Amino acid sequence: AGSMVAKYVNRVIEGEAQRGAAVLLTTHDMMEADQLSDRVSFINEGKVLVNDSPENLKLAHGKRSVKVRTRDGGDVTERVIPLDQEGAGEELRDLLTDELMTIHTEEATLEDIFIQMAGRGLE
Repeated sequence: AGSMVAKYVNRVIEGEAQRGAAVLLTTHDMMEADQLSDRVSFINEGKVLVNDSPENLKLAHGKRSVKVRTRDGGDVTERVIPLDQEGAGEELRDLLTDELMTIHTEEATLEDIFIQMAGRGLE
């Protein structure tokens, strides 16, 4: 029943935002904040640490990388390529000559960034 209530509340929030209303949501659920928010503020001990879009926060404070698993014959290789390093595009292109198994971007979550900025976990 709890997930049905959450889905309903999320629909109401999204509907109000689409209507043009400003919606202020206070939550410790960083996945919810990421999904529903145009902007987030981190508040720690009464002090605003940051106020920005979830995407900007992840780009500024998170590691940007791609994890690639490939198969060459019987050998499976997993590589993590930091996207900020020089030559990342060429390295990624070279890996794709083998049989591609999986490819995933990795980025920090809002919770990771809060912990990094506040020096503590969420309560």
